[in-house]
Amino acid sequence: MSREVIQPDGLVDAQGIGYSHGIVEDGTLYMSGQVGWDEHFEVVGEDIQSQTRKAFENVETLLADVDRTLDDVRKVTAHIVDPPAHREGFFEVWNEVYADQPYPCLTILGPHKLAQEEFLVELEVEVPVEK
Repeated sequence: MSREVIQPDGLVDAQGIGYSHGIVEDGTLYMSGQVGWDEHFEVVGEDIQSQTRKAFENVETLLADVDRTLDDVRKVTAHIVDPPAHREGFFEVWNEVYADQPYPCLTILGPHKLAQEEFLVELEVEVPVEK
């Protein structure tokens, strides 16, 4: 069994703070949750739309490193602080990203807080890969 750590340029240095952005093993990309921050640990926007767009951009960066796109995503788990308040804004961006069927599976969880007070959304995806 080979294990490949994915740490693309353009994302924060996850290894430097003790985790991996992604690991490919047995034909699957396992991805750490992606939030709305840039490679300098700066949160991009204070609203759910800005943060969701940036989180999806970060997901895309990881996917590109394994020659995949958002169209290859099978399942998305979205951790959204206060889903009733942020549902509409999240789905505004979701519908931009996934305008056409077939849609990936989606689970929305509503934690009280995420790892930093400013984070409103964190995305995890499941993607089959062959490297």
